[in-house]
Amino acid sequence: MKLSTLKKVLNKVDNVIEYICMVTLVVLVCIVFFQVFTRYILGFTPRWSEETAVILMIWLGFITTAIGVKRGTHLSISAVVDLFPKSVQNIISYIDELAVMFFGIILLIYGRDLTIHTMTSTLPATQLPAGVLYAALPVAGFMIIIYTIARILEKLTAKQK
Repeated sequence: MKLSTLKKVLNKVDNVIEYICMVTLVVLVCIVFFQVFTRYILGFTPRWSEETAVILMIWLGFITTAIGVKRGTHLSISAVVDLFPKSVQNIISYIDELAVMFFGIILLIYGRDLTIHTMTSTLPATQLPAGVLYAALPVAGFMIIIYTIARILEKLTAKQK
């Protein structure tokens, strides 16, 4: 598969994931608004609202972290790196990408194990398997790995031009 084809596929997947994140954020805001309204105006709180908001927030946080990896928008401190010559900066850049990929691998492996081990227990309010809450970890880990590989390939092909 060519890099350009991979980038197109990743961009389409990214667009779908971004749309899902936007919808999730809207649903999250509506649930929290509903929860506050029922608590302060109607005098009760639905059991499911807080737990559902937490699940959505965790999923949203991890998935948008992966999207941030794809775009390279995460906070970095480059003051020390900028002191080195360009060749060393490039090496540090690859080490940085490998460290991010290692983080994705850790999320994937241990998140998968955590998800599997918690599927037999249920969340108290929604009665969903607890693994639903933790499944965001391996999904985000997989996305981080794929996005990091794409970024490394992009850097390598940019050097060849």
